[in-house]
Amino acid sequence: MDLKDFPRPPSDNGRGLHGNATADWTGGDEGYDYWIGELVAMGIKWFKVLDDAGSSLALCERLLAAGIFPVVRILRRDPPPNDLPEPNPGHIGGAEEATLKRLIAAGVRYFETNNEPDRGTAWKHNAMPGDPVEAAKLVALNWLFDARLILEMGGLPGLPAIGVGGEMDLMAALVSLGRQDILLEGCWIAVHNYALNHPLGYPDDPVNRAGQPLTAEQYDQGPFTRWAWWNDDYGRVDTPDQINAERAACKNPTQTILQDHACFREFEYYNNLAVKYLGRSIPILSTEGGLRVGRREDSRYARITPDAHRDQTVAMFDFMQRQAPDYYFAMTPWLLLESPGAEKDAWHSAFWQGALRDGLNGGKGLAQITVPQANLGHRLSVIQAVKAMPNLARRLPGTQPTPPVQPAIAPPIVVAPPPAPVEIPLPPPPTIVEKIVVEAPPPPPPVPMPRPEPEERREPIIIPTPARPVVSAAMIFSSLPVPPVDWDPRLDALRVRIEPCQCSAGEMYWKLISAEYQGPDESEGKHHIFFVTQDEQGNPVGYQRVWQGWPDDKTDATTNELGQANIPLWASFSPDRGETGPYFAWVDGLPSERVTGMGLPLKRQVCFILTWRRVIA
Repeated sequence: MDLKDFPRPPSDNGRGLHGNATADWTGGDEGYDYWIGELVAMGIKWFKVLDDAGSSLALCERLLAAGIFPVVRILRRDPPPNDLPEPNPGHIGGAEEATLKRLIAAGVRYFETNNEPDRGTAWKHNAMPGDPVEAAKLVALNWLFDARLILEMGGLPGLPAIGVGGEMDLMAALVSLGRQDILLEGCWIAVHNYALNHPLGYPDDPVNRAGQPLTAEQYDQGPFTRWAWWNDDYGRVDTPDQINAERAACKNPTQTILQDHACFREFEYYNNLAVKYLGRSIPILSTEGGLRVGRREDSRYARITPDAHRDQTVAMFDFMQRQAPDYYFAMTPWLLLESPGAEKDAWHSAFWQGALRDGLNGGKGLAQITVPQANLGHRLSVIQAVKAMPNLARRLPGTQPTPPVQPAIAPPIVVAPPPAPVEIPLPPPPTIVEKIVVEAPPPPPPVPMPRPEPEERREPIIIPTPARPVVSAAMIFSSLPVPPVDWDPRLDALRVRIEPCQCSAGEMYWKLISAEYQGPDESEGKHHIFFVTQDEQGNPVGYQRVWQGWPDDKTDATTNELGQANIPLWASFSPDRGETGPYFAWVDGLPSERVTGMGLPLKRQVCFILTWRRVIA
């Protein structure tokens, strides 16, 4: 399935919410209709619910009628006495299958059957295997059963979400089992991208990158100042000097999202894994995540105040409807409704009113000081702010740019026929003289020759052929003309350049022979660097590693049997302001010319089609 083939709610804006932390919610005193009206007022299009033995059916039917897509996590219980919903190790059984049939018949399509299997609490008796690789394989093997069953029933299974910043790699586990192709058959990736108390741009923000000092204006949080900078580990309010010292000591000038993905942008990390293992993107849905009031996991930054929670959530939802990459379908923050054990996380909750006024103990990590001036009531200010947001539909699903399953070049590139073989004259063999001129050492014992068949009565006389000069492939190909580069002149206006490689005369290297640009009107909605690799005679070079780099990191792909591969582009630049695109590309294994300065000009979707050929310097 391509991205465009996955169903989406009407006028989808990518905006979602996680409803309740338990599966037994029936609408409370207000009832389902009241809460669905609230969701509609906030422009919510995706709603995460839990199901225990069909408990979500009535809610899902009402959500679908309101144009809201449920994302349902199926809880699985073993027979008593081990009937807690601990999914690992194991897979869904007959009871859950019956629930799936009912939900799919009602119109539900997106399902989860596991949750953060990298946590011991998701395993029976906390018996998680000590080897993380083996644990991932066990989870993947059981999930394969669930996924195949859900696909056959008409649903779309989600690869289980890992805890924010977690390292369990279920895609790598599927690769080790030789079963990663199932992800291309209608599966999606669930992520829990909690922002913690990081800014939405983390890890590329100036505090993390360069240790940017805290200003007096940033330190001042009004009546929340002491609360926002309370350090629970030391039982004190951090001073600006203490915060700046930590910022200077903990800056990460080269760390990228691939190394530190405990943040909102974690969806980029999982897309990178999908491209690495599958060669293309598949849908990603955040089924938990976002911001939570009162958290200060990273002491370089302030605690999340109610106002910061409101403003960053609005910014996050605006990103979803205006800028989110096409593979990133939905962001469903945790948590809408007050739930047992999660009161402090809910948007509708009286917890913070009491905690800020009376100092209620909300658990480790929360500030144990009061803010008497705070008056939050029974709901956070984020609710009204989201209702006031503009509601913009993303592009229709049929227009989503979709990388092909097999890397391909569009439009087709015509490869010139190989040049005619080069004739290299060889000297005639020397004349054989029967006369002995100099005394030679005695010859070695004759090598026994196989005796011919009985009817073959005469033996042929074998005269050794004098050695001819050795002609290497390098000698032949060095005589081939080096093709000039076919350069699209529009690339000059974008400041795209060729960076020559450092190689010696007679050395083989990758030479760029063609660079084509596809503008927004030509790219058919794609946004990629397309790679083509050829041998010395212009034939495709398959299974060749190619690279895309940017200032902080790089990623790779492997060409198919036609010598073709592609890697998507995400970062934008403004050539009208003299900016240069951040991406560069080259071929692995030999010295290679590099193409630099590529990107998405003014955030528009464009493509670059680059062809390299092996030649002799």
